Amino acid sequence: MRQAVAILGSTGSVGANTLDVLARHPDRFEVFALTASTRVDVMLAQCVSFRPQFAVMADAERAAELARCCREQGLPTQVLAGAQAIADVAADERVQIVMAAIVGAAGLEACMRAALAGKRLLLANKEALVVGGPVFMQAVRKGGARLLPIDSEHSAIFQSLPPDPA
Repeated sequence: MRQAVAILGSTGSVGANTLDVLARHPDRFEVFALTASTRVDVMLAQCVSFRPQFAVMADAERAAELARCCREQGLPTQVLAGAQAIADVAADERVQIVMAAIVGAAGLEACMRAALAGKRLLLANKEALVVGGPVFMQAVRKGGARLLPIDSEHSAIFQSLPPDPA
């Protein structure tokens, strides 16, 4: 059975690289949701290629533009807008894996929701750990999420820490 993946920040380099990997394993993964801040042209191309159920733009005007473009292309993708919608797709019960690649603290709420929902959370931004710190880690434990650091710096730190006995 294929695992559903939500990519938060799909139009950036980490998101694009994640899509490249997923494209090589269509038997194992399906792209459920893509999110982005401003790059409608890149998001549209990703929607054409991967046909996610949801595409979320942080900005409502850009979401309206993307929705129009998706309709013109005949895509079934539902377009949503705003931080709440990004957090909602991250926590959706149909999603097993969340790639958190939103730059800065903007992705913190979505990361918290994914953690509380017990997702396998691939963390490519440090801000959830730096800004969220103990509260974020408590959400990971409470939700039973599996946290996998992707960025080289915090992956190296993660690998050097002893296992958590709790």
